[in-house]
Amino acid sequence: MLFATSFVPVRILTIVISRCKYAKARHWLLPFVLSCCYCSTFMLKWANLKHTFFPPLHLALNSSRSFNVPLLPCSFHRHFSYIASHSNLYFSHALFVKRGLETDTVVATDLLLSYFTTGQVSLARSLFAFLFQSNTFLVNCTLKELSDDGFFEKILHLYFLLRISNAKPDHFTYPYALKACASLTAFKEGKLVHTQILKSGFDTNIFIANSLIDMYSKVGSLDNACGVFDEMPEWNLVSWNCLISGYVLNGFYGSALEICGLMKFEGLRLDKVTLKILLPACGLRGALRLGESLHAYANVFGYSLDRVILTAIMDMYAKCGIMDAAEVVFEEIPCKDVVAWNAIISGYSRKGELDMVLKFFHEMHAKNVELTVVTMLISIQACADMASLRTGETIHGYITKSGICTDISIDALLINMYSKCGKLDLACQVSQKISEDVTSWSAIIHGLGMHGYGEAALMSFFRMLKRGINPDSVCFLIVLSSCSHTGMLKEGYRVFDYMVRQFDIQPNMEHYVTMVDLMGRAGFIDEAFQFIEGMPIEPDINIWGAFLGACKIHGDLKMGNLLEHRMVELGPKTAGYYKLLLGNYVSKGRWDEIHRIRNIIREGGVQRVLGHSLIEVKV
Repeated sequence: MLFATSFVPVRILTIVISRCKYAKARHWLLPFVLSCCYCSTFMLKWANLKHTFFPPLHLALNSSRSFNVPLLPCSFHRHFSYIASHSNLYFSHALFVKRGLETDTVVATDLLLSYFTTGQVSLARSLFAFLFQSNTFLVNCTLKELSDDGFFEKILHLYFLLRISNAKPDHFTYPYALKACASLTAFKEGKLVHTQILKSGFDTNIFIANSLIDMYSKVGSLDNACGVFDEMPEWNLVSWNCLISGYVLNGFYGSALEICGLMKFEGLRLDKVTLKILLPACGLRGALRLGESLHAYANVFGYSLDRVILTAIMDMYAKCGIMDAAEVVFEEIPCKDVVAWNAIISGYSRKGELDMVLKFFHEMHAKNVELTVVTMLISIQACADMASLRTGETIHGYITKSGICTDISIDALLINMYSKCGKLDLACQVSQKISEDVTSWSAIIHGLGMHGYGEAALMSFFRMLKRGINPDSVCFLIVLSSCSHTGMLKEGYRVFDYMVRQFDIQPNMEHYVTMVDLMGRAGFIDEAFQFIEGMPIEPDINIWGAFLGACKIHGDLKMGNLLEHRMVELGPKTAGYYKLLLGNYVSKGRWDEIHRIRNIIREGGVQRVLGHSLIEVKV
């Protein structure tokens, strides 16, 4: 029997048996296969993949009895979706009853849910009554197993079957149903479960109440979560953690941090879970002082020895822009995983220190840290902003070689990176290999327009329309920018009108700024001013800045003089617009106004954004 204990021969024999047409051959081969305990599992899995479920199933059931080999019930687990789709539940059910497998909880539950999902509710109800016999404990055990395996839809189906049976849910049943509602973002079903909890009087159970807060938070109903919290007769640390997590999940970071103060007032001691929730909120809110306090708290109570807590502390400093502190914490993390590396890279990316992004990327690669999609997105964007072609090609090569699962965002960034590096041929090659959608088309249009190929960009836009891909507002903005950079005034008008009339996309301020820039670059100053006056929204500083820049380029000092008081009233926020005003005053010799603007810049603390150039040097 040594022959049958090897997996490869058993695998081959199983396939041969399931395909064999001769009964005698099957009868001779089966003893070798069935002597191995895992053969039936493989037979059913292979047959399921080959869409030939029933012949091997019937064969396995009958042969197991003929040769006195027990057939493992777990062999049939998770194979019922295929049976249900073929309306052969009666046949399968009969076979299981005949072989005594209907008493196995896993097999019977899958069969029960198959009846329910195919609309045969009466049969499902009958089987439910036979299987569980109004025993809620058995139902809870089944719900736990389904929850551990992530079958949340099955949990809800089984729960609603429980409601129409004689069995009654208890305080162990409801948390599983609520967890399923939260995982599926099923607000309506969660509300029904909550109603049943109120009717059964379990709303005062602290474990169920905490589950309700968690469910409502995850489905986006924070008001209901707060209502449940307020009605609780008593709270524990889990209750507070669920509420804080709900505020963070729904974007109310300030409120989450305020609740932290209430917890201290109640005399509760923060645990690891609380810190894992609050530290990201501090980073997203920019609450550096509270984040530092939580860091000190973690050090005092020994939580900083936990890798996850240290990663959260580092990420908090990175989001607050304190990269020196973030790097110190990063060095303290033992056995750094990809989450920690991505957090430090993201921090440097947000701060604009792109050279550090690529430095840490090279360290990750050198230390054989598995790169994720997040790593790729951040690193490729840094390569694009720095026009670092060599590193970008290295990343692209890694993606191709490793076979990492990419999404359209990575492909679009690769197109953008090659475009900014001046390699339009490589950008086009990437665009041809990916699935066509508006993001990839927008990336290639942007690259063509950036390098002055306005007509090619416009042709790509209309080619996209012919292929049935609808543009969005970002795509139209890119096309308008391409027309502006290449002086294609008529085409820009056409695209703008096409956006409003054909696709019913309402232009935002960026679209209006681009149109003003388009007309101003072409020398149509009066038309640009009329366009601004006819805008349905109030023009902001960006509109007047684009218009004043056009006036300066074409020497229209009279029109530029009309805008000076408007720009000063709006209060330019950057040094660039003040520079435009200064240039306008210098051209007219108005030195008093020049000194006044310089005093505003000096006293207002307006920061100058220094320009810079980058070149890639081979070392």
